[in-house]
Amino acid sequence: MNLFRNVMTAAVLLSMVYVSGAVNAAESSQKKEAPVALDGNCAVCLLSGKKVVSGKPEFSVVYDGQTYLFPSEEVKQKFQTAPEKYVPALKGDCTVCYAHHDGLRNPGKIDHISFYEGRVFLFPNESIKAVFDKSPAEYADVDLACDGKCIVCKVDGGKDVPGKPEFTAIYQGLRYQFPSQAVMQKFQKDSAKYVASLTAKKVSTTEAPAASELVSISGTTGCAACEYGVHPKQDPDELGLAVKSNDGKIYVIEGAHASHPDLYKSRFQSLKVSVKGKQIANKGKFVWLKPQSIDTAQ
Repeated sequence: MNLFRNVMTAAVLLSMVYVSGAVNAAESSQKKEAPVALDGNCAVCLLSGKKVVSGKPEFSVVYDGQTYLFPSEEVKQKFQTAPEKYVPALKGDCTVCYAHHDGLRNPGKIDHISFYEGRVFLFPNESIKAVFDKSPAEYADVDLACDGKCIVCKVDGGKDVPGKPEFTAIYQGLRYQFPSQAVMQKFQKDSAKYVASLTAKKVSTTEAPAASELVSISGTTGCAACEYGVHPKQDPDELGLAVKSNDGKIYVIEGAHASHPDLYKSRFQSLKVSVKGKQIANKGKFVWLKPQSIDTAQ
């Protein structure tokens, strides 16, 4: 009987060691796969003390696909209580680039950092940082998903329900807000499902002009990049011709530098023009048109 008990005890202990080892191995593997955030510097120290303090591998946390390092267990635990408070906006990607280039994820650097309303923002260089610093409110919420409305309520119930800042979850660098803790936790259990479901709904319900339908607009010319911070889709290296219509929308005229070179050179003169063309993309107040005709008012 004693021999049986000893064998069973040994088996249980061996099983516990095996499970513990498997868990540790899984955690170690996850940390190896997740890139190190903030060049290995502490996110808590950066926000709370505005200091660049190196973290240590033994005090690490994987959050939203990145490994965050901390100088001590105490600081690590502080991060774990509210990680959404300490992580940089857009996982450290540039919010200015994201706003002006149709969701482009351009990594920022800890050498070019700004603080605004208790959050950390990183930029690839000082010139782009200066754009943010000039009007931070314009870029501070580009990472706020669904305009702050609850994605769970939209996907599960088809309703637009405002979220609350105190119930914020981060997924792929974007902030999702919810009306309650319970709804937030529902999202956190299967974030990918809700994001994919909402994306599928947007694709199926997006209304755009038919391929054969022409859009006719009138307005004044300007420089797309210089005045409005956007570029043509088909020729992103060009500054682009913009037309501000009477309804306040900004139309970016594709290929105008080649098809209407004289008008393109004079775009800063706020000339009155009429344009007919096909819509190829839109985002907020911006619409990209492939023109069929451009007429200048006499």
